[in-house]
Amino acid sequence: MNNDGRAPDQTPPPLQQAPKKTPATDEQKQSTRGYLRVFGALVVALLLTSGLALPWKVVPLVLGVAAVVVGIMTLVKVLRFSTGPVQMFVTSLGLVASVVMTLGLGLAVATWDSTEKLENCMRNALTMEAKDQCQSEFSNGLFQR
Repeated sequence: MNNDGRAPDQTPPPLQQAPKKTPATDEQKQSTRGYLRVFGALVVALLLTSGLALPWKVVPLVLGVAAVVVGIMTLVKVLRFSTGPVQMFVTSLGLVASVVMTLGLGLAVATWDSTEKLENCMRNALTMEAKDQCQSEFSNGLFQR
């Protein structure tokens, strides 16, 4: 017996051909476009709210997580129904952008105290030198932990 349960003199069964992919219906394409619209709206909302100060930074973080989830669902639909290269590119680009922004916002929320100190310092800084000093204090505070 071989490892696959066949006798040594038996020939393997022929490989099965993959089933032919049926083209997407209009309803499936419409559903994919709907997901793409929702995903685009979430990415735009994430971009517009990402500059908010603490404690409002939690809002774009939640939007970012939602954008990543909906973006993955949209990408799966775009790949499954082969809706076109433009939609695949737009979905991929939006997904990468939302993942990067969500990670950055998550880091800002995770280092709440340091981020709050930086925002207060930057709000009170009047010169570029003072802003550079704020950035330096922020970086030194993060790396000393």
